[in-house]
Amino acid sequence: MPEKIRLFAYGPGWGVPFGTAAPFPLKLATWLRMAEVPFEIVVANDASKGPKGKSPWIEWEGVRMGDSSLIIEHVAARLDIDLDAHLDARQRALAVAVQRMLEEHYHQCFEHQLFFGEGADARIRAFQEMMPFPINLLLPPLLRRAFRTQLYARGMGRHDPSVIIAQGKADLDALAELLGDQPYVLGDRPCSLDACVFGFLGVSVYVDGTNPLFRHAASHPNLMRYCERMRARYFPETLQTLPPLFDSAPSPAEGVA
Repeated sequence: MPEKIRLFAYGPGWGVPFGTAAPFPLKLATWLRMAEVPFEIVVANDASKGPKGKSPWIEWEGVRMGDSSLIIEHVAARLDIDLDAHLDARQRALAVAVQRMLEEHYHQCFEHQLFFGEGADARIRAFQEMMPFPINLLLPPLLRRAFRTQLYARGMGRHDPSVIIAQGKADLDALAELLGDQPYVLGDRPCSLDACVFGFLGVSVYVDGTNPLFRHAASHPNLMRYCERMRARYFPETLQTLPPLFDSAPSPAEGVA
């Protein structure tokens, strides 16, 4: 049994039922559960303490490492894990494209709406309450300023909010079309791409409030069924605190079959 990984990540919040409410930490936590690698989440709401100044990061076997994709590569190589062994070359190429769409484009739309869109003030206040004094007074405005600067530098922040929402919705529509009636993104069996997809959908569809981007994600029945399927299979303990959103959602036992 390998040493338990310590996964440092933003904590839970905003109605999201998992141990973290951030997409990249949830992606990593999902992959680790898919790979049956033991880990524990250590809430670290100050990402500047990580080796890359971003969340998440891990401490494991004397290694301190940041970036979810690099962490997954490192753990997979160290433990000889390949969740994608059943994929062909075209599916692997498609997985790269979808991952880039979510991590490089949808992530910006998600981040903008999380901190600047409808319901943002309440989410910022909730984030403040998780921090000790006086950091709770200083960090939220600094975070907002940093996110605004990053989004502007990458181009997304230069658009009108209506354009940002529309582009994020287009990403979600494309994902829903790709998923179709399949149980997992690339077919009947889960792969590492599902960790990424669930990382972003899981922190979108369950967010409290009426934000138009997050509610658009939840408006796709197949995306909701997918999230409930992934939640039942890999995070069954969350069903105790947040009931299934669809009567057709699988039970934990059904999800594992």
